Amino acid sequence: MGKLSGSQHLKIDNEGYMPLTIERIGEDILTPYGKACQYSLCHYYKQMGDMMKDPEMCFIVVDQRLEDMTAYEKVRIIPSMFQQDNVGLFEESVLIIDNVAKKYARQMNADHAAFANLWLANIKSQGFLK
Repeated sequence: MGKLSGSQHLKIDNEGYMPLTIERIGEDILTPYGKACQYSLCHYYKQMGDMMKDPEMCFIVVDQRLEDMTAYEKVRIIPSMFQQDNVGLFEESVLIIDNVAKKYARQMNADHAAFANLWLANIKSQGFLK
């Protein structure tokens, strides 16, 4: 997210892998933890002219750091959506209505968090964060 540097989106190319796209897709979302932004993290590929998400995850980020940007304990990152186009899968574990986080599917969210931890470890090991 820090690599966005105020921009709405960023595409990171890494030889041998599908590009990784980071996009800020929502702001000022009310959550029980404070105001949040929502980000999409996605690998895309093209199939018959269509851009396919492989996968896409969205995350709600509540960042309550003020001056100390290393105070990561003041940042909450909550997975909210998972999409895998090639199998027609779309799941929302946190439903946002009118910029308010309204509904929360606990087990689905736990599944999203487990996948996110694995996927983000892969993204790191593949060199996308350099």
